[in-house]
Amino acid sequence: RIVVRSIAMVTDPAAAGMTVDADGPRPDGRMAAECRPTFLRTSAVTSGATGSAYGEFARTRVVVSVFGPRPRDRGAGGSNSDDPHGMDLDCHVHLPFEAEEEPTSTTSAGPDRAEKEVLLAAKLRQSLLPSIDQDKLAKTCVEVQCTILESDGSDVGPAVMCASFALATSGIPLYGLVTYCTVGLHDGRVLLDPTGGELEACDAEVSVAYLGSRDQVSFLDASGDWSGRSMTECVDTCVEGCRKMQVLVRGALLNSRKE
Repeated sequence: RIVVRSIAMVTDPAAAGMTVDADGPRPDGRMAAECRPTFLRTSAVTSGATGSAYGEFARTRVVVSVFGPRPRDRGAGGSNSDDPHGMDLDCHVHLPFEAEEEPTSTTSAGPDRAEKEVLLAAKLRQSLLPSIDQDKLAKTCVEVQCTILESDGSDVGPAVMCASFALATSGIPLYGLVTYCTVGLHDGRVLLDPTGGELEACDAEVSVAYLGSRDQVSFLDASGDWSGRSMTECVDTCVEGCRKMQVLVRGALLNSRKE
Protein backbone atom coordinates (compact mmCIF):
# COMPACT_ATOMS: atom_id res chain seq x y z
CA ARG A 1 0.00 0.00 0.00
CA ILE A 2 1.08 3.55 -0.69
CA VAL A 3 -0.01 6.37 1.57
CA VAL A 4 0.45 10.01 0.65
CA ARG A 5 0.38 12.86 3.09
CA SER A 6 1.38 16.45 2.34
CA ILE A 7 1.12 19.79 4.07
CA ALA A 8 2.58 23.30 4.07
CA MET A 9 3.51 23.73 7.70
CA VAL A 10 3.26 26.59 10.19
CA THR A 11 1.58 29.40 8.33
CA ASP A 12 0.89 31.37 11.50
CA PRO A 13 4.05 32.19 13.51
CA ALA A 14 2.07 33.38 16.51
CA ALA A 15 0.06 30.17 16.65
CA ALA A 16 3.25 28.12 16.42
CA GLY A 17 4.89 30.00 19.27
CA MET A 18 7.85 31.04 17.11
CA THR A 19 9.85 34.24 17.15
CA VAL A 20 10.26 35.35 13.54
CA ASP A 21 10.60 38.52 11.52
CA ALA A 22 7.63 39.12 9.24
CA ASP A 23 9.23 40.94 6.30
CA GLY A 24 7.08 39.54 3.55
CA PRO A 25 7.27 36.35 1.52
CA ARG A 26 10.46 34.54 0.61
CA PRO A 27 11.47 33.81 -3.02
CA ASP A 28 9.47 30.55 -3.04
CA GLY A 29 6.37 32.26 -1.62
CA ARG A 30 6.72 31.00 1.96
CA MET A 31 6.69 33.29 4.94
CA ALA A 32 9.62 33.23 7.36
CA ALA A 33 8.05 30.65 9.71
CA GLU A 34 6.91 28.17 7.04
CA CYS A 35 8.60 24.86 6.31
CA ARG A 36 8.79 23.41 2.85
CA PRO A 37 5.72 21.42 1.72
CA THR A 38 6.25 17.77 2.62
CA PHE A 39 5.13 14.52 1.02
CA LEU A 40 5.71 11.06 2.53
CA ARG A 41 4.81 7.56 1.45
CA THR A 42 5.58 4.10 2.72
CA SER A 43 6.63 0.94 0.90
CA ALA A 44 8.91 2.81 -1.48
CA VAL A 45 11.25 -0.19 -1.75
CA THR A 46 10.18 -3.82 -1.44
CA SER A 47 13.23 -5.92 -2.39
CA GLY A 48 14.50 -7.35 0.89
CA ALA A 49 13.82 -4.24 2.98
CA THR A 50 11.99 -4.56 6.29
CA GLY A 51 10.87 -0.95 5.97
CA SER A 52 11.12 1.84 3.42
CA ALA A 53 9.90 5.33 2.68
CA TYR A 54 9.98 8.03 0.04
CA GLY A 55 9.85 11.71 0.90
CA GLU A 56 9.63 15.01 -0.91
CA PHE A 57 10.49 18.24 0.87
CA ALA A 58 9.70 20.75 -1.88
CA ARG A 59 12.53 20.12 -4.37
CA THR A 60 14.48 17.73 -2.13
CA ARG A 61 13.65 14.07 -2.77
CA VAL A 62 14.79 11.17 -0.60
CA VAL A 63 14.32 7.40 -0.55
CA VAL A 64 15.25 5.24 2.45
CA SER A 65 15.44 1.47 2.95
CA VAL A 66 15.84 -0.30 6.30
CA PHE A 67 17.33 -3.78 6.58
CA GLY A 68 17.37 -5.96 9.68
CA PRO A 69 17.65 -6.42 12.50
CA ARG A 70 20.07 -9.22 11.70
CA PRO A 71 22.84 -10.83 13.73
CA ARG A 72 26.04 -8.83 13.88
CA ASP A 73 28.94 -10.23 11.89
CA ARG A 74 31.67 -10.79 14.46
CA GLY A 75 34.34 -10.93 11.79
CA ALA A 76 33.33 -7.67 10.07
CA GLY A 77 35.25 -4.52 10.85
CA GLY A 78 33.97 -0.98 10.94
CA SER A 79 31.30 -1.49 13.60
CA ASN A 80 29.72 1.74 14.85
CA SER A 81 29.02 0.30 18.30
CA ASP A 82 31.54 0.38 21.15
CA ASP A 83 29.69 -2.48 22.86
CA PRO A 84 30.39 -5.85 21.19
CA HIS A 85 27.10 -7.13 22.62
CA GLY A 86 25.04 -4.07 21.74
CA MET A 87 23.10 -3.01 18.67
CA ASP A 88 24.92 -1.59 15.67
CA LEU A 89 23.20 1.10 13.58
CA ASP A 90 24.87 1.16 10.18
CA CYS A 91 23.88 4.24 8.17
CA HIS A 92 24.81 4.99 4.57
CA VAL A 93 23.95 8.09 2.54
CA HIS A 94 24.28 8.20 -1.23
CA LEU A 95 24.46 11.34 -3.38
CA PRO A 96 24.33 9.84 -6.88
CA PHE A 97 23.64 13.15 -8.62
CA GLU A 98 26.03 15.31 -6.61
CA ALA A 99 28.32 17.18 -8.98
CA GLU A 100 32.02 17.04 -8.23
CA GLU A 101 33.37 20.56 -7.68
CA GLU A 102 36.74 21.43 -9.18
CA PRO A 103 38.96 23.99 -7.41
CA THR A 104 39.70 27.23 -9.23
CA SER A 105 42.65 29.59 -8.96
CA THR A 106 40.84 31.58 -6.25
CA THR A 107 38.96 28.86 -4.38
CA SER A 108 39.91 25.58 -2.79
CA ALA A 109 37.98 22.40 -3.28
CA GLY A 110 35.34 21.67 -0.66
CA PRO A 111 34.52 18.18 0.61
CA ASP A 112 34.16 15.73 -2.25
CA ARG A 113 31.09 13.58 -2.69
CA ALA A 114 32.47 10.65 -0.70
CA GLU A 115 33.36 12.92 2.23
CA LYS A 116 29.90 14.49 2.16
CA GLU A 117 28.28 11.06 2.18
CA VAL A 118 30.31 9.97 5.21
CA LEU A 119 29.50 13.19 7.08
CA LEU A 120 25.78 12.95 6.31
CA ALA A 121 25.74 9.30 7.39
CA ALA A 122 27.34 10.19 10.74
CA LYS A 123 24.75 12.93 11.37
CA LEU A 124 21.95 10.57 10.36
CA ARG A 125 23.16 7.91 12.78
CA GLN A 126 23.55 10.34 15.67
CA SER A 127 20.05 11.70 15.09
CA LEU A 128 18.33 8.31 14.86
CA LEU A 129 20.14 6.16 17.43
CA PRO A 130 18.42 7.54 20.59
CA SER A 131 15.02 6.70 19.09
CA ILE A 132 15.74 2.95 18.90
CA ASP A 133 15.13 0.63 21.86
CA GLN A 134 18.61 -0.87 21.73
CA ASP A 135 18.09 -3.15 24.75
CA LYS A 136 15.70 -5.24 22.67
CA LEU A 137 18.18 -5.55 19.81
CA ALA A 138 21.33 -6.83 21.50
CA LYS A 139 23.97 -8.32 19.19
CA THR A 140 22.10 -7.20 16.08
CA CYS A 141 22.72 -4.79 13.22
CA VAL A 142 20.17 -2.44 11.68
CA GLU A 143 21.15 -0.98 8.33
CA VAL A 144 19.75 2.27 6.93
CA GLN A 145 20.36 3.09 3.27
CA CYS A 146 19.44 6.65 2.26
CA THR A 147 19.64 8.07 -1.24
CA ILE A 148 19.27 11.80 -1.91
CA LEU A 149 17.69 11.87 -5.36
CA GLU A 150 17.50 15.66 -5.54
CA SER A 151 18.67 18.38 -3.16
CA ASP A 152 17.60 21.95 -2.43
CA GLY A 153 18.57 22.84 1.10
CA SER A 154 19.83 20.88 4.09
CA ASP A 155 19.97 17.19 3.15
CA VAL A 156 20.23 16.02 6.75
CA GLY A 157 16.69 16.93 7.77
CA PRO A 158 14.88 15.14 4.93
CA ALA A 159 17.19 12.13 5.39
CA VAL A 160 16.49 11.95 9.13
CA MET A 161 12.71 12.30 8.85
CA CYS A 162 12.39 9.89 5.93
CA ALA A 163 14.62 7.37 7.73
CA SER A 164 12.68 7.66 10.98
CA PHE A 165 9.46 7.13 9.04
CA ALA A 166 10.97 4.05 7.36
CA LEU A 167 12.17 2.66 10.71
CA ALA A 168 8.65 3.03 12.08
CA THR A 169 7.29 0.90 9.22
CA SER A 170 9.94 -1.80 9.73
CA GLY A 171 8.72 -3.18 13.04
CA ILE A 172 11.97 -2.22 14.80
CA PRO A 173 11.19 -1.20 18.42
CA LEU A 174 11.31 2.58 18.75
CA TYR A 175 10.77 5.12 21.48
CA GLY A 176 9.26 7.50 18.94
CA LEU A 177 9.73 9.42 15.71
CA VAL A 178 12.62 11.78 15.08
CA THR A 179 11.98 15.05 13.26
CA TYR A 180 14.45 17.69 12.15
CA CYS A 181 14.44 21.42 11.55
CA THR A 182 16.95 24.03 10.40
CA VAL A 183 16.83 27.76 11.04
CA GLY A 184 18.88 30.24 9.04
CA LEU A 185 19.74 33.81 10.04
CA HIS A 186 19.85 36.31 7.18
CA ASP A 187 20.38 40.00 7.99
CA GLY A 188 18.72 39.46 11.36
CA ARG A 189 15.73 37.66 9.88
CA VAL A 190 14.97 34.14 11.09
CA LEU A 191 14.11 31.73 8.26
CA LEU A 192 12.65 28.33 9.03
CA ASP A 193 13.70 25.39 6.84
CA PRO A 194 15.78 27.44 4.36
CA THR A 195 16.37 26.34 0.77
CA GLY A 196 19.85 25.82 -0.62
CA GLY A 197 19.95 29.34 -2.03
CA GLU A 198 18.82 30.83 1.27
CA LEU A 199 21.43 28.83 3.20
CA GLU A 200 24.20 30.21 1.00
CA ALA A 201 23.10 33.74 1.86
CA CYS A 202 22.63 33.13 5.60
CA ASP A 203 25.01 34.58 8.16
CA ALA A 204 24.39 31.65 10.55
CA GLU A 205 22.38 28.46 10.79
CA VAL A 206 21.37 25.95 13.45
CA SER A 207 19.79 22.52 13.04
CA VAL A 208 18.09 20.25 15.57
CA ALA A 209 16.97 16.62 15.50
CA TYR A 210 14.24 16.05 18.07
CA LEU A 211 12.76 12.94 19.67
CA GLY A 212 9.39 14.27 20.76
CA SER A 213 8.29 11.28 22.84
CA ARG A 214 11.18 11.95 25.22
CA ASP A 215 11.44 15.71 24.67
CA GLN A 216 15.05 15.06 23.71
CA VAL A 217 17.35 16.81 21.25
CA SER A 218 19.31 13.96 19.67
CA PHE A 219 21.47 16.14 17.41
CA LEU A 220 22.41 19.82 17.26
CA ASP A 221 24.60 21.53 14.69
CA ALA A 222 25.34 25.27 14.51
CA SER A 223 27.64 27.46 12.47
CA GLY A 224 28.14 31.11 11.52
CA ASP A 225 28.03 34.45 13.28
CA TRP A 226 25.47 34.61 16.11
CA SER A 227 26.59 37.96 17.53
CA GLY A 228 23.40 39.70 16.40
CA ARG A 229 20.87 37.13 17.56
CA SER A 230 20.32 34.65 20.39
CA MET A 231 21.18 31.13 19.24
CA THR A 232 19.13 29.75 22.14
CA GLU A 233 16.08 31.52 20.74
CA CYS A 234 16.69 29.98 17.32
CA VAL A 235 17.17 26.51 18.83
CA ASP A 236 13.78 26.92 20.49
CA THR A 237 12.35 27.85 17.09
CA CYS A 238 13.88 24.68 15.63
CA VAL A 239 12.28 22.56 18.36
CA GLU A 240 8.88 24.13 17.71
CA GLY A 241 9.31 23.38 14.02
CA CYS A 242 10.20 19.77 14.87
CA ARG A 243 7.06 19.44 16.99
CA LYS A 244 4.89 20.70 14.16
CA MET A 245 6.56 18.34 11.70
CA GLN A 246 6.07 15.46 14.11
CA VAL A 247 2.30 15.89 13.87
CA LEU A 248 2.60 15.49 10.11
CA VAL A 249 4.86 12.44 10.17
CA ARG A 250 2.83 10.72 12.89
CA GLY A 251 -0.37 11.34 10.95
CA ALA A 252 1.15 9.81 7.83
CA LEU A 253 2.25 6.78 9.84
CA LEU A 254 -1.16 6.27 11.41
CA ASN A 255 -2.85 6.52 8.02
CA SER A 256 -0.45 3.95 6.57
CA ARG A 257 -1.41 1.48 9.29
CA LYS A 258 -5.10 1.90 8.54
CA GLU A 259 -4.68 0.87 4.91
